[in-house]
Amino acid sequence: MGNPVQAMSGLGSLEIMSSEVGRAITIHLAAEAARVGLALGYRVPKFNGAAVEQWAAADRSETYEALDRMLTPASATGRNWRASMAQDIAKGRPTEIDHMNGYVLAQGRERGVPTPVSAAVVEVMHEVEERVRKPEPQNIGLVLGRTGL
Repeated sequence: MGNPVQAMSGLGSLEIMSSEVGRAITIHLAAEAARVGLALGYRVPKFNGAAVEQWAAADRSETYEALDRMLTPASATGRNWRASMAQDIAKGRPTEIDHMNGYVLAQGRERGVPTPVSAAVVEVMHEVEERVRKPEPQNIGLVLGRTGL
């Protein structure tokens, strides 16, 4: 849920979580992955402090708000790490987008689970990998806009 957001935006983890749109894309990606995982019958442990069922229910406003509060950094002094996918983009290497979010997208299609944010993320990441688009923060808004969020 964080790898492609960092890779497409050029931002680090703290910068993304400090941003409302950064948290929004993260929550939507996690929710889609959780729903697909549940549809596949996977036992998914808690991640980022919440149970898979909570992530999957992020379409409910009270659940979304709770997840948003949980992800919002308490201070701006935390570690601003860079995920492996962001490092790959910075070094001009191919990423694992098709094996991560592309997998969620493909499995969602097979199971009838909508994954519009994952689809838009995969598209934008391919554009970044192909150097049609630069990694910049505006790409987060572009993805959300492509999905109508």
